[in-house]
Formats: sequence, structure tokens, C-alpha cells
Amino acid sequence: MIAIFFFIVLIIALIRGVNPSEVNIGNLSKSYENKLDPSNPLTLTTSQNKKFKGFKTFLINRIKEDSIKSIRQAQNKPVNKIPFIRAAFYTPWTAITSLPDLDKYGDKLNTIFPEWFFIDTANHFRLQTRIDTGITMMRAKGLRIMPMLTNFNSTKVDKDGNLQPDFDGGLLHGILNDPAKQKEFIQQIVDTLLHYNLQGINIDFEELVETTSEPLTNFQKELYQALHAKNLVVTMDVSVKNDDYDYKKLSDYNDFIILMAYDQYSNISTGAGPISAQKWIEEALDWTASKIESSKIILGVAGYGYDWTTDEEGNKVVNDITYTEAINRAKISNSTIDYDDDSYNLHFSYTDEHTDEATKQQIKVNHNVWFTDAATTFNILRFSDEYSTAGTALWRLGGEDPRIWSYYNINLSNTALQKNPFDFKILTTTAVNVNQTPTSTGEGELLRILYTPQEGVINLQIDTSELLITEQIYKSLPSGYVYQKFGEDKSPLGPGHKIILTFDDGPSPEFTPQILNILEKAKIPATFFVIGLNAEQNIPILQREFKNGFEIGNHTFTHGNIAKMSPQRAELEMKATRLLIESITGHSTILFRAPYNADSEPQTFEEIEPLARSRKDNYITVGESIDPNDWQVGVSADSIVARTIRLAESTDASIILLHDAGGETRAATVEALPRIIDYFKKKGAKFTTVADLLGKTRADVMPPLPPNKDGWMRKLNFFFAEAAYWGSHILFALFIVGIILSIGRMIVMAILAGINKKKEASQVFAPLWPANEMPLVCIIVPAYNEEVNAVRTVNSLLQQDYPNLQVVFVDDGSKDSTFTTVSEAFKGVENVKVYTKPNGGKASALNVGIAYAESEFVICIDADTQLKTDAVSKLMQKFTSDDVAAVAGNVKVGNEINMITKWQSIEYITSQNFDRRAFDLLDCITVVPGAIGAFRKAAVIEAGGLTTDTLAEDCDLTMRLHRIGYKVRN
Repeated sequence: MIAIFFFIVLIIALIRGVNPSEVNIGNLSKSYENKLDPSNPLTLTTSQNKKFKGFKTFLINRIKEDSIKSIRQAQNKPVNKIPFIRAAFYTPWTAITSLPDLDKYGDKLNTIFPEWFFIDTANHFRLQTRIDTGITMMRAKGLRIMPMLTNFNSTKVDKDGNLQPDFDGGLLHGILNDPAKQKEFIQQIVDTLLHYNLQGINIDFEELVETTSEPLTNFQKELYQALHAKNLVVTMDVSVKNDDYDYKKLSDYNDFIILMAYDQYSNISTGAGPISAQKWIEEALDWTASKIESSKIILGVAGYGYDWTTDEEGNKVVNDITYTEAINRAKISNSTIDYDDDSYNLHFSYTDEHTDEATKQQIKVNHNVWFTDAATTFNILRFSDEYSTAGTALWRLGGEDPRIWSYYNINLSNTALQKNPFDFKILTTTAVNVNQTPTSTGEGELLRILYTPQEGVINLQIDTSELLITEQIYKSLPSGYVYQKFGEDKSPLGPGHKIILTFDDGPSPEFTPQILNILEKAKIPATFFVIGLNAEQNIPILQREFKNGFEIGNHTFTHGNIAKMSPQRAELEMKATRLLIESITGHSTILFRAPYNADSEPQTFEEIEPLARSRKDNYITVGESIDPNDWQVGVSADSIVARTIRLAESTDASIILLHDAGGETRAATVEALPRIIDYFKKKGAKFTTVADLLGKTRADVMPPLPPNKDGWMRKLNFFFAEAAYWGSHILFALFIVGIILSIGRMIVMAILAGINKKKEASQVFAPLWPANEMPLVCIIVPAYNEEVNAVRTVNSLLQQDYPNLQVVFVDDGSKDSTFTTVSEAFKGVENVKVYTKPNGGKASALNVGIAYAESEFVICIDADTQLKTDAVSKLMQKFTSDDVAAVAGNVKVGNEINMITKWQSIEYITSQNFDRRAFDLLDCITVVPGAIGAFRKAAVIEAGGLTTDTLAEDCDLTMRLHRIGYKVRN
């Protein structure tokens, strides 16, 4: 019934179904306005501008090559022969982006610096490691793994006692100034590197509190000597022109120095500006190369950006953002991105509105965004490779423009490009990446997709002489998933704060009515997200939900994972459930919640894809921020209540996710619900609906179906829904009745079989005939193509202990040598008669054998039947009177070698042998098995013999014997 309903409704829906119009929810997105003019790029009118002319001038004049030669000649040091390094930093705290990047682009690298080593904040002399699953992937990619050791303190507080994670020079002070502790700490580093078979270390010590650079230099010397003794590589990160570092001395105690040529403008004090302007990089590298051989310098490259924000009250904040986040913000705000040809960095500005956490009021915020992309990085690599540095290191995986991977592992020096010219066309488009982290805008727990992943189109201008990207224009902004959050209740938890109870997976015939009783008694509204299958099986409950004013949303038809379905299957799931709701209530719904992915902060493809698919049908996705996980097996009502309260108080959210079906039981949810209601009532919160959160009514989110020419289709849908509902319930009832009757029959059969067995056990079978007057018994063996088994069967029959026995073998026109084989084998044996006839089937062969039989009694068997030696004697004991016409034998399967034969054996034991004992007591045996059965010849002839027009000739003969007044025994 359900399958028929599902098929018919979906076919009609696909042909005639129409989605309800999207509800007008007003201006729910951020109000972007007052775009700052990006056509006026930041111009650096400084001495740096005057002295350094940029990458182009450097590449033309090759000034740096001459200066490097003069430096090396002055130092009288040979140029180091080192491998070409293309490295990147890996940060586990951004694993949601860095791990996929590592997997996809790790083969474009040869070195990785994972941020795994820390100084224990509780014991400053102990090494703390946070090695994650990325190590397996790094090894699989064949990368040189050099974990970063950093003095970053995630528990650092500012002068006001507020948590302010940052680099902490105090963590280092003891290690740098206590030689004994320092030695122990270095040994921990060595032991850990060797234990994990890592290739070296990367030191990243910043914001030091030492009065001189000597303690750090001495530490680096001791570390260098200890690691070099184990053939391990030492690298160190240094910022530009920082007095904490003695660059010249540190170069002696490091294999490579990573110059962090980024964060030129990075905080409130610097103001907004380029992340790493070309002239600033040129100056930084030139200055550093005057202290350190360029062949030891790895140039740090920025793959991220900053968003400087200033609200109308003058509050300033700087947030680091990824390339993807920058692009999505530009797309959402409809901003124009400017490629600043002076810095080779990108820039745009816009204004939006944010909610003030203290006042809960909307305030305007100006954004000034600077970031780098593939053009920026290409120009930096051209400069770095021509400068003859050791290579480059990207900060950080997961934050970069993915276009860089088309060239990052390539040598971009003049000499290399002359041999292998670079195709700039590959930088003019960006491929769609559905797996990148979704970007959100707005606040709230209601969600809708603004943009699905789209390809970007970029126009480039190339300086063909020096192979630099001098200009680029984003004609079409690339994007991943961009979604909008809205419907936020800005008030804190307390009087007037809106709370919405939502229930997934129902209806349930057991628990949904209990939940409805609680809600109706307390006069609390709620929203039920129903599964189509459950709704179809519980139509009265769904009707009750709608009649009593509750909202109903779509939770798919089978509770499958939308992200893992084909688009067609997902469409059918949502369409079928919507049509079912429409046919039962007369109203549609635009409320949707995806199974397994109800979170209000989707971060992965599986979490965001259901939003995109539901958006096509004008759904609003209802998320949640208060999820007590009441679905967990064994969870108690106390835990559900405690989790709900904790999440509500920590988030000031509105939407609570509970379940009224699914799993083994929802008893804990039912028990917890009154306590949850009581808690929020005491807080003064207002229980309401999703529609109210939108400023709408239930009729807006569950619009009535318009009266039109398709009214007949809704009636037809409802008819099939009702038919399926009642049909399934009737079928279920019939199954229950059938099971009860089957159990009753088994009990009755067991009782009757037991009585029969007890009766037989008490009987003493006296010989019916004197030993020398035993009647002749003829065993009839019909055979067709039984050349293999026939002789063995006849030989086994001759082993019977019954004294007066004859075997009649009837070949039923076999195509093999059955007749010849048996005739030759028993030639001259008086009590074995062998006959042949044209093929006519088993029944006809038995009739021929009965005609040839010279005995009063015949036993019919199959050609592959093997009789126990006392089988005939036991059968003959049952002919106790002249009205006994047949005796059913006990058949057992002899070759239980597979599932089929094992089930056949069970069927013989229960259906034939067990039941036949009971039937024997009632004289109603219906089948004398063809494998072994004894008959009075005269009775068989009187009954007309075995019929050849049926497949069950043994059953047919048994019933005819009963009909003419004979008994059949077991």
C-alpha cells in the first residue's frame, strides 16, 4: 500500500505539483551601503617608495644579484647548494580547511611546518605536543615534516584579566635563562622528533621579553648542535627588522631562516593597508639578505587577509580572514575589488549593520578589507626565485587562493620560465569547490542559501617582458556556499525572549500524543518536522497537530541524508512529504529541516548541501542552537533538561530541538518536556513559533492551497493517503491475527502430537501375521535419468529385514543408461523386476509398477530414497485393519549441505513429521509423501491410481483414499 501510494503521489506531483511562493520576510539580509570607492588605491608616499621601485625594476636591472655577489665576496663564503623549497604552514585549529587543502594540494609541496609543539602553560619547562591526524597524510605525500614550536599562549589574559590568546614571551623566559632546564627541554624536542620520525624543527618565538637577543641566540645554538648530532634540520621564523633577533648570529645556528614577509599592516595601530606590499617585501628581503645569505632565506608568503572594522561609536577591531571569506564578503556586499598595482594586494570596502552585544541594537560598521590572491603570490614567487632564496613558505594552508597551486611547485625564475613558459590563462578562472567552508552573513537560526558554488572569471594584464601580473579585474566573483542567517531574537534570555519548541522525526503513535497533551495543557505552541512515512502511518495525529494550531514542517519522506542522495531522490523526498502534508491539512509548508544536519552553523558540504537543495523549492531551513541530544540512547530526562538550560543560558538562542519519534523510546523527552517549559516560564520567556520569529503568521509559513482546477488532485492524494493508512493498519491487524492463529495452531499441534506419541508408546505391536506367512510387499522404484543412483538404491532396498520382499524398478523412458545399468546389475535376481516405458512422469511410472506388482501391499519411493533396514517392517505394522489404506513414512533429508537443504530438513521435521503425528490422531493426514509411503494395492486401484494431471499426485491420492472411506496412518 505504502509503495503504491508513494509511486502514484510522486508521479502526480512531478507532473502537476507547484511549490508555494516564498514568504515575504522583508529585508533580512545585512544592509550594505556607502561603499567606499576602491578606485583610489592606497599610495605609499614614503621613503620606501622612493628607494624601492618594485619587483619589475628589480627583475629588469638584476640589482639584487650583483649585491648578493658582493656580500658573499665580502663574507668569503661559497654559495650553498640546497634543494628548492616549496613549503607551507599547517594549523590544526583550522583543520576544517587546512586538512582538505593538505589532502588536495600536498603533492605541490615538499616541506610542511605543522603547528604541533607548544610550551606547557602550567609547566614552562615541559614540551606539549598536539599532533593530529594530518601526520598520516603528510607522510603519504612524502613531505619533510618539521613541526613548529611556538610560544603562543591560548590562556593568556590582558591587564584587565580578560582572556587574550597571544604570543607570550614569559613562557620562554625560564627556558632561555636556565641552562639546566634548557638542556632538558631541548632533549624533549630531540626525543619527540625521533619518536615520530620527523625531519626537523621550526622555531617560532615572538613577542620576547628579554633585554638582549643573546639568550635566544644561545638557545638556538644549543638546539642546533643537539639536532645536527641526529641529522635533523633546524629552521626559525623571524619577523622583519625585529630587535629580538640577531639575524647574523642566528643564521649560524639555523639551516634556514623563514622571513615572515607579511603582516605589514595587521592591527589597529598600523591601520588598514596591504598585507605584504611588493616594495615592502623587496626592502625586507634586501635588508635581511645583508645579514644572512639569501640561500638560507625562505621567504614567508601571505595567503590570507584582514578586515579592519570601525563602528559608528568608534570601536575598532581587526579580524584575519581567508581568501574565500574575503571574496564572499565582497560578493555579499556587492563590492568592487581593486587590485592595487602599487602593492599587488587587493582591497575593497563596505558598510553593514551588526548587533551590539550590550544594547542589542543595530549599529553601522565600516569594513576595510585587504587580502592577497594568486596574482599577489605569483609576483612574490617571481621575485623570490629570481633573488635566489632557498624557497618559499605559505602562511597558511586553507587560507589561500586555490589558484596558486597551479604554479606553486614550479621554479618561476627567468631561466626556468625561458625553458618552460607559464600559461597565464590558468589563472583567469577559478574552479568550483563545493567542499570549501561555507560563509555566512547575518544572525539567527533560520537559514537560506544566497549563493551556491560558482566559478570565478578574472581578466589579467601581464607584463610580458618581466612576466608579472600588473593588473587583474574580477569580472565574476568566485564563491563557495554563502548562506544567510536571520530571524534572530536580539533580546537576552529572560522576560520577552522568544523560545520555539521544535520536534523532529514524528509523528509517533506512542509519544507524539503524550507531547501534544503536555503542550495543549500548558497552551504552548510548537513546530513539528514530520517524516513522510511516519505521517502517512499516523494521519489522525498529523490532523490533530494542524487542527490545534501547531506548525508542521518537512523532514523528508524517509529520513535519509539529503547530502548523500542524488538530486532527483532528494527532490522526490521533499516533494512527497510536502504533498502528503497538503493532502491531509489542505495547507502547504515552507518550513524544512534536514535530517542529521539541523545545526545553525553549517561548516561542511554535508551540512550545507541540504540548504541548497531545499532552497530550490522555496523552503526556509529551520536550524537550532539548543540541541540537548535527546536522541542519544540511554539519555535521562535530567540530562536533557540540564543540557537545554546550559545551552540556552550560554547562547541566548531561541530554537530548541527535541524528538517525538525515532529510536527505541522518547520517554525521557516526554518526561523532560514539562520541566523545560516550567524553566522558561519562570524566566519570563515567551513560547512562540517560527512564523512569529519571522514576524509572520502560521498562514504565511503554511499557506492554504488555492482553490483551482487541481483540487481533484489533492482529493486523490488524500484518498490514496487514507487508503494507505487504513490499508497498512488492516494489514498490520491481519498479521497480528495471523501470528496469534499460527501460535495457537502450533500449541494445538504440539498437544495432539504429544498425545499421539504417548498413545503409541503405550501400544504393544503384536505380529499381524505369522513369521512364515508374511504377505508379499512390493517396493516400486520409478526412475528417470538416475543412472548414478539407481543401483545403489535397489541394493539398499535388498538390505531390508522384511522377509517377503520384491522390488519393481520402472524406468520412465530415461535418456541415459538407467534401464541397461539396472538390468545388468540385477540380472538373475528373482525378487528384482526391471521394466521400462515411454516417458510419462513419476505418477505414470508408479501406476505401471503397481500394475506389475504381484503383492497385496506396495511401497512407493523415489529413485534417490535410501531406506533404513527396518523401514518396511515398521510400515507394515500400521496396517492393523482392513480400512487402513495407506501409511505415511518418516522422511529425513540426507544431504544438509546448504541453506536450501537445511530449510527443507526443517520443513520435513515440522510440517510433515511433527504435524502428521497430530493429524494421525484426528485421522486427517493429507499427504502420504512420495519419498516413502505404503499402500494397499486394492485401495489404490479403487481410488483410481495416481493422477498424472497434477503436480501433487501424492496429496491427490491421499485425499481420494479419505473420500472413499479409508484411513491413512502415520
